[in-house]
Amino acid sequence: MNSVKKNTIFAKNLKRLRKKRGLSQYDLADLTGISRRMIGHFETKAVQPPLDKIELIAKALKVKMSELFINGEDNEEIDPSIFDTRSLKKLRDILSLPPNDRSDLYRMLNKMLRKNQLEREKRESKEVGEN
Repeated sequence: MNSVKKNTIFAKNLKRLRKKRGLSQYDLADLTGISRRMIGHFETKAVQPPLDKIELIAKALKVKMSELFINGEDNEEIDPSIFDTRSLKKLRDILSLPPNDRSDLYRMLNKMLRKNQLEREKRESKEVGEN
C-alpha cells in the first residue's frame, strides 16, 4: 500500500471518527492541543502526521491508533508486529526530541524516502523495458 493511500485512509477515518464522537474540529483541537487548522489539514490533505500527533488524536477520540489507519474497503490495518524492538526504541527517542529537531529529522527522512522511491521506480521501469 502506498503512502498516499494510507494517508487518505487516515484523513477519512479522522473525520469519520471525529464526527462519530460528535466533535467539531475546534473541539478536537481543544482536546489534543493541536490547532484547529492542523486538524483540518490532517482531514483534507495527504500528509504524514507525526506519531505524537496521531497518539494525541487517538486518545482524544478514545480509539486505538491503528483504528485511524483501518481501510474501510478491505479492513486492512497496519500490523504492529512489523515493528521490531529497535525501531520502536528509535521512535521513542525521536518523540523525546524537541519539536524543531523532530521536524528536521522528518524532513531528512522524507528526502531519503523520496530518493529511495525514485530509485525503485527507475529500477522497475528498467526491468519492464528489458522484458
